[in-house]
Amino acid sequence: MIEAILFDFDGVIRQWDESDLWTFEAEANIERGTIFAVAFSKELHEPLTRGEITWVDWKDKTEHILVESHGAFIRPLVNRFFAFEGRIDQEMVNLIKQLPKQFRLGILTNNHDRFEDYLQRVGLTDLFDEVVNTHRIGVAKPDKPAYLRAVSRLSVEPQNCLFIDDVEANVEGGQAAGLKCHHFRTQTGLVEWLKEFDIQLISDKK
Repeated sequence: MIEAILFDFDGVIRQWDESDLWTFEAEANIERGTIFAVAFSKELHEPLTRGEITWVDWKDKTEHILVESHGAFIRPLVNRFFAFEGRIDQEMVNLIKQLPKQFRLGILTNNHDRFEDYLQRVGLTDLFDEVVNTHRIGVAKPDKPAYLRAVSRLSVEPQNCLFIDDVEANVEGGQAAGLKCHHFRTQTGLVEWLKEFDIQLISDKK
């Protein structure tokens, strides 16, 4: 019996589709995606999501690497990149609000030390029973302990928890941990998948 639903955050609830995120580099005559590639490299981003470095460390290390490779002119571009906070998908928020009230809801996100403050600032903290930020627990998706910590916080067994993520590797990690998982692409696909477990949004019930 399904008792809880666990959501990834970035790529599911928050989207990164601001046009400027990808155009300001071209305006400065550097290859699109240059800053992203460094910031989200395994060497920098994984320690961030495991709580080994802070958001400030992450930004500073990214800037240092890029200044060494491109010159000091890139500093304002790095600042601009790190100022982006993404876009909350309000339709997805509405979908979550329409889930039947008997389910415990949670977030499992590979994130950083500023995430909880951000979630509070955008008014989403109270939407979830538990928020599990891997930065706080020292292990990140797709490693099995991350999922087990999340379901433990939700007070459910893995087989009684649904997990939604837009990254295939994280979906596979959840499956390996015993959760029932959905590779998120669209809200329509998610709604159809929920129906497989006899879960209908409140507004859709006859």
